[in-house]
Amino acid sequence: MEHVDAGAAELMAVRDAHLQRQAEQAIASMSSGLMLVDATLRILRINRAMCDLFSISDSRATMGLPLRSVIDSDILEKWLVLATHSDGDGNGASPPHDAMALTLRTPDGHRHVELKIAITPAKPDKVFLVMAQDITERIRSQEELKRFRMALDSSIDAVYLIDHELMRFIDANKTALSTLGYSYEELMQLGPQDLKPDPGEFDKIQRRFNEVIQSEHKTGTIETLHQRKDGKRLPVEVYMRAFMSEGRQLLVAVVRDITARIKAEAVLRDSEQRFRVAFNQAAVGLAHVSPDGRWLMVNKKLCEIVGYTQSELLGMRFQDVTHPDDVGTDWALARRMIAGEIDEKSREKRYRHKNGYYIWVNLTSSMVRSDSGNPKYYSTVVEDISRRKQIEEELLHLANHDALTSLPNRSLLLDRLSQALVFAERSEEQVAVMLIDLDRFKNINDSLGHDAGDKIIMEIARRLSASVRAGDTIARLGGDEFVIIRPDVVKDDAVAILAQQILEDLSRPLMVQGHEFYPTGSIGISMYPKDGSDGQTLLKNADTAMYRAKDAGRNNFQFYAHEMNSRALDRLKLESGLRRALERNEFVVHYQPQMDIASGRIIGAEALLRWEPPGQAMVFPSDFIPIAEEAGLIVQIGEWVLRTACTQKKAWHDAGITAPLKVAVNLSARQFKHQDIVKVVSHVLEQTGCRPDWLELEITESVVMENPEAAAATLHKLSDMGVHLSIDDFGTGYSSLSYLKRFPINSLKIDRSFVRDITTDADDAAIAKAVIALAHSLKMRVIAEGVETAEQLAFLREQQCDEMQGYLLSRPVPAATLEELVASTSSNLNEPSSSH
Repeated sequence: MEHVDAGAAELMAVRDAHLQRQAEQAIASMSSGLMLVDATLRILRINRAMCDLFSISDSRATMGLPLRSVIDSDILEKWLVLATHSDGDGNGASPPHDAMALTLRTPDGHRHVELKIAITPAKPDKVFLVMAQDITERIRSQEELKRFRMALDSSIDAVYLIDHELMRFIDANKTALSTLGYSYEELMQLGPQDLKPDPGEFDKIQRRFNEVIQSEHKTGTIETLHQRKDGKRLPVEVYMRAFMSEGRQLLVAVVRDITARIKAEAVLRDSEQRFRVAFNQAAVGLAHVSPDGRWLMVNKKLCEIVGYTQSELLGMRFQDVTHPDDVGTDWALARRMIAGEIDEKSREKRYRHKNGYYIWVNLTSSMVRSDSGNPKYYSTVVEDISRRKQIEEELLHLANHDALTSLPNRSLLLDRLSQALVFAERSEEQVAVMLIDLDRFKNINDSLGHDAGDKIIMEIARRLSASVRAGDTIARLGGDEFVIIRPDVVKDDAVAILAQQILEDLSRPLMVQGHEFYPTGSIGISMYPKDGSDGQTLLKNADTAMYRAKDAGRNNFQFYAHEMNSRALDRLKLESGLRRALERNEFVVHYQPQMDIASGRIIGAEALLRWEPPGQAMVFPSDFIPIAEEAGLIVQIGEWVLRTACTQKKAWHDAGITAPLKVAVNLSARQFKHQDIVKVVSHVLEQTGCRPDWLELEITESVVMENPEAAAATLHKLSDMGVHLSIDDFGTGYSSLSYLKRFPINSLKIDRSFVRDITTDADDAAIAKAVIALAHSLKMRVIAEGVETAEQLAFLREQQCDEMQGYLLSRPVPAATLEELVASTSSNLNEPSSSH
């Protein structure tokens, strides 16, 4: 029996040990912290979770240690002490409960732990079970929720939480309660529909709720009205966000009272309306212009000023209506304003009206900037000052012009004269000052009255204005005195020609009050710089010369310098004689023979004009051709020379004289440029019976190169007729080889200035060689003029020059003498060529 009891006891012990191991394993594997403490408050067991909570690295090291070494809590220790001394029968002190719960921080202070303590029924000593749970996240969530609630209640916006299915408020902040005037309990009995006073508003908000719920981002806004408990209505802006919570569709609505904003917008709209009315009704042009020049805003007055509609202007830039001369200054000022160098600009400028004319405006612009200081636009005020400008111009004209004739007066005359002198000093040219005084004008005033005198003065002013160039100035000094300023004078003769022309224009008959007059005038001329270096001196000396003209019998002109009067008189006599020379058959043509250097034969002759006035010595071309050019007589004279030469050539041919084979005639620049020379040549050849291949026309290179395209067309027409063409004075002007090879030229003529020193000057010799080589490369013949020595001829022969003319062969001679020369020409002159 004892043996059985011992066996049973042993089995019980094994079972208890096994149960204890299972219990310890279960405790060790639990996620919650567990600890067994005996009645002396010493640790019996502790699991891994409890060690982790209280940062214990080795659980075995805690066995037998006081509880306070792990959990330092007076409250916990006091409760355990009371529980230890309680006998369980109600005797002695006891804790308030059989178990307790306590929340405390771990020793590291980072976590919150909830402790629950229970008393185990172990005998004979009590054992306490301490269970620990980490509630840090729960505590943190509660604190965050508390802070969120505090923030929610502190928000200036009302916040509601709405159950979409029930359409009821399930939460709201304090601002919502104060805004709507409800208590929390009252508001929780209501829904959004209870805040919508107007029909249709609830349907509108419900549709918007559905749109937000179905949207991608689950957010949206709406403006609506909310009605307070007291019936007052509030305009509100609602921001909504939809989300799901515990299977329910909820909406957070953040509601802002926009009463103040609506009032501000109304005030702003009213202000903008007043601004637009004032802007459009302003008496001056107003505009906003972008930094790149686009019109952003324009008023009616500006549209009236420039003639465009508002829509037209808004599609343009300011430079589109600005005078081209003003655009550069506008941009320069604009750049300075953008850079902050100046705050505003104010200037007078010109706008182009839609109809094409220009308007003067006074423009003031200020730069409007953003809060960050960046340029936004120019605020511009435009005032039409065209009328003011017109009055200013009229006043300026009155101040500077004669009231009767509208010619410049003495003030403007002196200003322009001073400018002309400055330019003349720079260009080293002359300026002529001509003072014109009408002869016996006082008699007209005295006999017919000042009204008739005024009419005559106005007609004289018109005639003088028609006589001068665009760059000249004509002024009235007063009474019957006029002044003409002619700048850019190259030759004194040109001034004499102008003076004579003025005298002729003045003397044309004039009808006043039924009476015919033949006005005349006396002209005094002074020249800058020889007669004075300033305007006053030149006017005084011109006045002196004018009185000299009066003393000389009136109706003439006088230079202040006596020697110029003599030259001018000689020139006038020469010009006057030229005008009658053709009528009186005073011109003759002499012929200078041209020889083929290789054969020594005379192959042509150049027709040269001579003037033989009756009872006077022969006048050579260098003396009268320039005058004929300036007087416009050269065209008639040139055509006469052409006809005479062609007639003579036909006569030689008819007489059986075959040499010279061709006759050369010079064409002047005026003939070539200002006359249909092709038609003239064709007509002359037809009239005279001269064959085109008998005629050679000589044109200077400067004439053909002045307008190469037009010259080429003319030369080709002449060449197509069969006329020979030659470039005269080659080398003295400018030739473009690209054009020269395009001209139908038969020969080049080396100018006498190169031939003269051809045997002594290396440069002239080189030029002659180059011209000969150039002509031959272009398949042209070369003729040298001005050959006077055998050495010159020998040089030209050596360089294989084709032809020559000059005093070595013969001077220009009459036609009959040339015939004799051709007949008697021997081969002596050409003997050096026998070796060829």
